Amino acid sequence: MKAHLLHNPKAGDKDHSENELIKQISAHGIRCIYSNVKKEWVKELTPDADFIIIAGGDGTVRKVILEFLNGKARDKRYPIALLPMGTANNISRSLHLMGDADDIIESWRRQHIQKFDIGRIAGFHEEMFFLEGFGFGIFPVLMAAMKQLEEPDEPEEKLKMALEMLHDVVADYTAQECRLEIDGVDHSGKYLMVEVMNIRSIGPGLNLNADADVGDGEMEVILLGEDKRKAFSAYIRDRITSAAHKDYDLPVIKGKNIRIGWEDEHAHIDDELIKAGQGKSYIVSILKRELNFLVPA
Repeated sequence: MKAHLLHNPKAGDKDHSENELIKQISAHGIRCIYSNVKKEWVKELTPDADFIIIAGGDGTVRKVILEFLNGKARDKRYPIALLPMGTANNISRSLHLMGDADDIIESWRRQHIQKFDIGRIAGFHEEMFFLEGFGFGIFPVLMAAMKQLEEPDEPEEKLKMALEMLHDVVADYTAQECRLEIDGVDHSGKYLMVEVMNIRSIGPGLNLNADADVGDGEMEVILLGEDKRKAFSAYIRDRITSAAHKDYDLPVIKGKNIRIGWEDEHAHIDDELIKAGQGKSYIVSILKRELNFLVPA
């Protein structure tokens, strides 16, 4: 088997050099060509690779896949293998890829494919895509607040800081009016958060969509209303103080076609903070082209 490794050497807290990664992957009988995603990897892409490997965090995965979706990285649809090396690794977590690296690498040889839906958003100046989620309310506010802070180097400390900041945001955020229609049914109201998600977790590793099926052709809309503020705040506090926490169940509505508008300008697409137009509506649907990830059987 031949693979092209696309690596972010700055992801996570551990040193993982080009040579070390190639040696580790080659030990499993996989020939490996290397590119640094911080450089011009698109020009180096190998046409005859059996699959590509993305070694990095959620941001790296999104960056690479957008190059394919935008047509900049050839038309070939490579199966995608992930080596999670970021902080939250929400995408890898949803694909059950959080074990030992050698076990993950060995599983690639079995070529077990998991289809993965891509969300498409119409209403911005250009068509936008997401792998994780598109949402309004407390999470984009958290992202904006975190940008003002000097984050610690250690992923665990970074996650703890994000949870503590989120706890404060949940306490102070004013619920906003949301115009929301899911498959023709109106769900408008005031919310602290509305997230259109395709994966299980969001932000600092919070599992808000435990029943997510990343390849079922539907998105899940996660709703946090004023009536859930205290309980959700308590859940965040439990995440900060206890390793043996339980996931928190929020109202979830599945849908294929979603129209959404928000009164606040804060919004996010995956891990990117964006500004949304106040009073403007966006239409979310599933892109007909899905991704193929290599996962353990």
